[in-house]
Amino acid sequence: MTPKLPLLFAVITCCASAAPRPTKSFHSDGNPILGDGSYFSADAAPLSVDGKLYIYAGHDEPPPEVGGFVMYDYGVFVTEDPESGDWELYTDNLDPDKVFDWASGNRAYAGHCAKGLDGRFYWYVPVEWKNNDVPNNMAIGVAVSDGPLGPWKDPIGKPLVTWKDVFGEEKHGQEVIDPHLFIDDDKTAYLYWGSWGAARVVKLDGSMTALDGEITTMTGLEAFYEAPWVFKRNGTYYLVYDWKLGGTKFTPSNYQAAIAYATSSSPTGPWKTESVILWGTSSTTVHPSIIEHGGKWWITYHTKDAETGGHFRRSVAIDEVKWDGDKILPVEQTWANPPKLKLTNNLALDAALTASFSEEPPMSLAALHDGRPPVVRLPPDMWSTYRGNESKVESDWAQYTWDLPVPISGVGIMFHQDPNWHRPPAEWKLEYQDPGGAWREVEGAKYPTDADKWITVDFKPIVTKALRATFMGQPEGDYFHSMIASEWEVYSPPADKLPSGRIATKVGEAPKLPETVKLSFDKLGTLPVPIDWKSIPPARYAKPGTFKAEGKAAGQDAGYVTLEVKVTR
Repeated sequence: MTPKLPLLFAVITCCASAAPRPTKSFHSDGNPILGDGSYFSADAAPLSVDGKLYIYAGHDEPPPEVGGFVMYDYGVFVTEDPESGDWELYTDNLDPDKVFDWASGNRAYAGHCAKGLDGRFYWYVPVEWKNNDVPNNMAIGVAVSDGPLGPWKDPIGKPLVTWKDVFGEEKHGQEVIDPHLFIDDDKTAYLYWGSWGAARVVKLDGSMTALDGEITTMTGLEAFYEAPWVFKRNGTYYLVYDWKLGGTKFTPSNYQAAIAYATSSSPTGPWKTESVILWGTSSTTVHPSIIEHGGKWWITYHTKDAETGGHFRRSVAIDEVKWDGDKILPVEQTWANPPKLKLTNNLALDAALTASFSEEPPMSLAALHDGRPPVVRLPPDMWSTYRGNESKVESDWAQYTWDLPVPISGVGIMFHQDPNWHRPPAEWKLEYQDPGGAWREVEGAKYPTDADKWITVDFKPIVTKALRATFMGQPEGDYFHSMIASEWEVYSPPADKLPSGRIATKVGEAPKLPETVKLSFDKLGTLPVPIDWKSIPPARYAKPGTFKAEGKAAGQDAGYVTLEVKVTR
């Protein structure tokens, strides 16, 4: 006869094993999944099970001005369908120093949860080991639960993989981070990880909590940086990863990463890199994963596109993956509010940018008009004219050019200074190109040169197709200091009025929206201004009726231009 447990003990046991309730339920209009700045997440690792998609993510929590990773725990996003926009968030779902006695609780980096061979769930997490007698004390732990949301416990009471397992007594190597678990069709489990150019793999035994064989370094991964993720489709093994090669079109700065994929006939390689499929995101890292869910394929990554986001305040994003046979097509990055449709009076976003010189890598000329003035700066956020400490080049220039004449009444810029050779300019000036092609200095401008301070310069409004800023380097002996700036904005005066109008289309035909709108500016006359329209789902014109189209006129932040669209048979 089984003795009855005291009632209190039974209640405690029940509650201790119960899965948590969501911290919040919310609707997302698009990427980032949670973009309001209330919670920052990174290093997404999805799991599709029982009709739900779980995205396990690290939790970024540094203050805006802190330039480093501050990560102490992990959260989970859950949805049945990413396209629905309906999500639940479970914050602090795994707290390493509460689960692992051997962990410090610091540096809870990119992990991955998978359903194991025994039906339980195993979350592999790289966290800081309390042992400081190794060159780097990041180690991979494993937590287990009966359900995908915990509660979690440590089944082995020690790290699964440490520096010593990989490097022995060697003093040089790479951090043991970014684990990923893949189970092949023959039920063999492989644990992958990698950073700083080295991708590694080892088999696990049937317990999912012990190594089974030698750790090997995989080959064939072009420009591998970190974050290997393996999956299988139609008999081919795929590995997506952070791809980094400074000075290329994919990663102009050596602080940026893109997403590439490789293929193999074996889960351990050798691999053949096929192509880069996503680049030009706002974050220096991206940490990709690809998974099938609900009959579609999805890629997760992270950006710094959320409100008050940054390189260390990242947010998870998800987009659909499309295929051409066995090839992954370039991913179309999407946003809830696309950057081109955000209301702003900054005309630089719509301009072509050139310069007399740009130090690339590690810096990036494109940073001047990416629309993201940084709080914490890394090299891809800045334009630099550095040619060495013995440069005799006295001045450099940057120039914006527009296809159509634009009205301009001011600029904003931020210069910086570092302990080395970068200084704000000794002086600078703004010139515009008149209709005859001659360069003329703007009237009424004053040119401050403060470092690390946003500078606004107003002047008599002009209409031009080109604006140039020339910067004179600070002299030191026979040489001139280089200059560095993180953003150069160009401001349009407000139009007298933003128009509205009407157009018509037939059922099934997308409305033909104008590429420009005529706006009137006080004392400057009427100008055709380029306009970007919000996308219109085909369902809006699939039957007779009316709907409203909205577009952002370049340089206008007072509101959207609107058109009433009438759909007829």
